[in-house]
Amino acid sequence: MTSFDPHSTRLSANVSADSNGACPHCHQPIKQRESAGDFQTTLDKLFPNAYGLEEFVFETKQTLVPKGFYPHVNTLVCVGLCRDEITSPFEEEIEAMWGQAFICGSLGGMLFCGKTGFFAAHHHAPSNGFFIYYCFTHIAIDHEGNVGAVYRTRSGMNEKTTACGALAAFTNEIASNKLNLTFNEDDIEMSMLKKHIAKKTNLLADTESTPDLFKVTMAAYETITMDLERHVKHDAEKFKDRQYALFTGVQIHGPNGTDYCWLGKASLLIKGELSPLVLSANPTSQVQTGASTKSH
Repeated sequence: MTSFDPHSTRLSANVSADSNGACPHCHQPIKQRESAGDFQTTLDKLFPNAYGLEEFVFETKQTLVPKGFYPHVNTLVCVGLCRDEITSPFEEEIEAMWGQAFICGSLGGMLFCGKTGFFAAHHHAPSNGFFIYYCFTHIAIDHEGNVGAVYRTRSGMNEKTTACGALAAFTNEIASNKLNLTFNEDDIEMSMLKKHIAKKTNLLADTESTPDLFKVTMAAYETITMDLERHVKHDAEKFKDRQYALFTGVQIHGPNGTDYCWLGKASLLIKGELSPLVLSANPTSQVQTGASTKSH
């Protein structure tokens, strides 16, 4: 994955300073943006090559249509996002492109619809149908670069809130040494979220350090990816003629209602074989699919 130098500075696009730090055109001093403490720098550091939502969904369409995935004709789209209302712009972009979606997400974007949910989705298309999955957890970064912080001005909130709230609560439980992994019937999804991520990943393996919200979010992404691939492979064993496109990653909520997404892994599943899927383009023209979270 792209490396990040925290000591570097960035200039305005397409403008390079001369040896004296001045603009080569007007010879005025160029203001250099600090490399830490703002949204864009934090986004570039944690989620290199992040897309705008509209751009990402468009690129997936441009990639899949030549492979036989046709919107409103032969393709069922399935969306797994967190229940948080601020994830809705992503769902809206997907449905605007592909049509009505089968919703399979829970708190944190976890795929707790289970065997029954996936069974239902897979019976909403023919035995030779095409399926697309967009399954993303989420996180926020505010204008100062604070991870997890978001303003929900549309609901009248004036103070900062957190996203993902469920993953932040999980992070806080770990940090306070009060992690409770017992099942709670009054808090089913949160109970399952904690138990499932702890079981599926090595998030709690390092006893020397406490994971922050970013690490917990990436563990959620890993868990979602593993769950999605397992359920889809199970369906593919029964329906050899079906084709599946799988996209997993992280939706990022930025300042002033902006949204982005980081693509962690993109795959095609055809005739039981899972293979990397390379998009037609990305923000830097260097698509990275199947990226490992360990590179962060």
